[in-house]
Amino acid sequence: MRIVAIQTDGRKPWRGLVAESRRERARGLLGRDGLEPGVCMVLRPCRLVHTFGMRFALDLLFLDARGRIVKVARGVRPGRLGWGGWRARTTLEAQTGWLPKLEPGERVSAAEGFSF
Repeated sequence: MRIVAIQTDGRKPWRGLVAESRRERARGLLGRDGLEPGVCMVLRPCRLVHTFGMRFALDLLFLDARGRIVKVARGVRPGRLGWGGWRARTTLEAQTGWLPKLEPGERVSAAEGFSF
């Protein structure tokens, strides 16, 4: 899994673990006890996630093809579904509590030639 730097306007960047293959996306964060602050899982393409079998709650950012946030879901507990809508193309999953206050319409960007 590759790691990319992710940033929003004027905020400290965080690291994204990119799951692009079908196998990596299917596994996602299953089997983990958590993520350290400043790290998220990047699932693409992805507009629907589940937390069945998860051991911790998630904050979810659903992004469109240009990296704009189309939906934010905070505190999604294990055993739930998170749907970003038809415009969502990429989902960022983070352990609940550390993501900065972000709103739909804000842009998320990634370094190293990575695009959403």
